[in-house]
Amino acid sequence: MDISLNTVLTEAYEISSGLQERLESIYPIECNLNFSGLPVMSLCLDHHEQRLKASASKNPQFTLIIDSNTTWNLLKEQTIPSDKIEGDSELALMFLIILAESNIDLELLIYNNFGTVPGLIIRKILSQDFLNDNQGAENIRVRSLQTSLRNISIRMDRMEQKQAL
Repeated sequence: MDISLNTVLTEAYEISSGLQERLESIYPIECNLNFSGLPVMSLCLDHHEQRLKASASKNPQFTLIIDSNTTWNLLKEQTIPSDKIEGDSELALMFLIILAESNIDLELLIYNNFGTVPGLIIRKILSQDFLNDNQGAENIRVRSLQTSLRNISIRMDRMEQKQAL
């Protein structure tokens, strides 16, 4: 099973100026995503097609080994330990840096393109602070404001969808 990422990336390009140009400068990208507990998947990006495939690539440029800690680091801190990259680590880091610097609201992008449940899962991951128990009052206020703004944004999107029907 292949999932086309063309519409997701088109929306991301509209949100983040320069993202398309920066990503296309390192195309083609063919990598494997090794999620713990799941079969290996592959991500294939080129100038014509962007696909997430349910099978591993036979000739990946790099492989990202993604477990729960790596997911946390990628989503919250935008870092990945070097031992979680196999293959061309320079290309992998360039790819991840481009994505990290894009300043895309990942939660909203996933909600718009994949639905409510994946959007809520990302919200849950992004709203929890697994590693830092010493939250100051300022961090709590900022997090509360971010949550409120996301909730309002999702409600507005739902209202717009209902009006379009």
